[in-house]
Amino acid sequence: MTVHAIDKLDFRAGDEPRRIYWDDETGEVSGDHSDVPDIRDTMARAVRDGYLPQIHGHWALRDPRHDPAEFLVVLVWPGARIDDEVIQLPPALRIEPAPFTPTELDGEVA
Repeated sequence: MTVHAIDKLDFRAGDEPRRIYWDDETGEVSGDHSDVPDIRDTMARAVRDGYLPQIHGHWALRDPRHDPAEFLVVLVWPGARIDDEVIQLPPALRIEPAPFTPTELDGEVA
């Protein structure tokens, strides 16, 4: 079991750095960051639906509770970029997120 600590500025708490914990064995998310409930809800949605939508496409997610690349998508969804000044990722999450699949519109990729 590995619990990964993520430090992220908490915009709902005066931009103070707060911590998010992700247990890659149990798939649980905890911490004092105000985004924790939203991350849990997004994780549940991704597990239930098998994907997360975005304008012009989606991320197919098979196991976001345990797969670091998929969890990274959940962590920053709905598309926030990973900014080193805002979020400090542990080594296990300093990777490329799961691939985004663009939606095809009339034979063209959006």
